[in-house]
Amino acid sequence: MHVAAVGVTVTLLGVCAAVPECWPPEVEQAGFLGTLMRLTEDVVAAASAVHGLGDPKPPVGVRPKVRVQARKRRLRPEALVARRDLLPDIAHVGPIVAAVREYNDFVSSWATDPRAHGDPKLASVLAYAGAHSTFATVVSTFEDHAAVTTVFAARMLLEEAARFTWLAQDLEDEDAFVQRSTRYFDEFRARKKKTIALFAGNGVTLAAATRLFRLPDSVVEGPETLSKGRQPLPSIDEMLLLMGAPYPEPGWLPVAYSLLSQVTHSTPIGLVHMARYRGGTLSAHDISPEMLALALDAACLGSARLLGMSALLLTQGSNEARQYALGLEERALAVHDRARLVHWLD
Repeated sequence: MHVAAVGVTVTLLGVCAAVPECWPPEVEQAGFLGTLMRLTEDVVAAASAVHGLGDPKPPVGVRPKVRVQARKRRLRPEALVARRDLLPDIAHVGPIVAAVREYNDFVSSWATDPRAHGDPKLASVLAYAGAHSTFATVVSTFEDHAAVTTVFAARMLLEEAARFTWLAQDLEDEDAFVQRSTRYFDEFRARKKKTIALFAGNGVTLAAATRLFRLPDSVVEGPETLSKGRQPLPSIDEMLLLMGAPYPEPGWLPVAYSLLSQVTHSTPIGLVHMARYRGGTLSAHDISPEMLALALDAACLGSARLLGMSALLLTQGSNEARQYALGLEERALAVHDRARLVHWLD
């Protein structure tokens, strides 16, 4: 809430400076912005009392490291068409929404207690519970003015599904699974250590920084030390390609992830897909059919992979979990078959 309040306020102030003509004339600007600043300060004060991060100080004499990584091109330039060749905007998501509702009904048709078969692995519990929660966000937001939240949630599901697919591939090879699990948790142990050090080096007390990463008492924590010769996780593109291997166009998932990222990072492409002109009136909370189709497609495919694989792991491969996983994949692919006729990526 601290970040959200500051982000909205700073964005509004920037827009007022950059394009003052956008300000509605019937609203008195100075009074509105003054109230906005006061309310933002109230949120910051209340939030700071909870998270305890205080007022970080900029590092002295330290130049930030900027990593630049070359990205492989996934889009084919020859697929671009001239404006005069564009078809009318007749894309319709009705059939996709109907398939998503069927998928959602099946999602809630079966559940398992993560602790019913002994002490579960934390990664499986997080994948199972997180997928349920994040997909519920998609279902509850895609039809109203919070559709941008749908895109955020779909991107999260796709990314985590790719990561979990990489982690849980070839479960029969126990040694390989242990090695991947070690890399998986080493990655997050390293990020945790780096983030705490970053906080502590920027004016935040070590106790406050450490408290943010403290797990509940019900979670049995593993070792905190990193493995010698630690290998970082593969890039998200590599994991998405692994997840997309069975598709006719294996490279479509990295493209899908990149397009969803356009919205989450508010790029010009993302903004174009989150605004529509109808009769000369701007609708700034409306999502394009193509982006909605892509978001619903990715949300179903991602949640199906996470829920299906984690359910199998949590129940030690029970027949009920196997049938549930197959049902999820079947219904998610039904959504995909309809969605790709709108977003055209696969």
